[in-house]
Amino acid sequence: MSTVTLAKIYEKQGHLADALDIYETLYQKNPADYEIKEAIDRIKKVNTKALKYFMGMQTPEQFAKFERWLAKSWS
Repeated sequence: MSTVTLAKIYEKQGHLADALDIYETLYQKNPADYEIKEAIDRIKKVNTKALKYFMGMQTPEQFAKFERWLAKSWS
């Protein structure tokens, strides 16, 4: 069952893609809900693909690759 509470938990745990999926589903059902719209906008400001990759990194090579990507992105 998808609820705002579950989406908030996912968001706080860093599972932004999962939280965004829930928020977007809830927003389709209730587009007048300002809190949900605000959450969607907040999460979309974060690069969820990069965050998901970062959270799954385990090897020094993955960290180095991410570090190079990050340096390019910020320059």
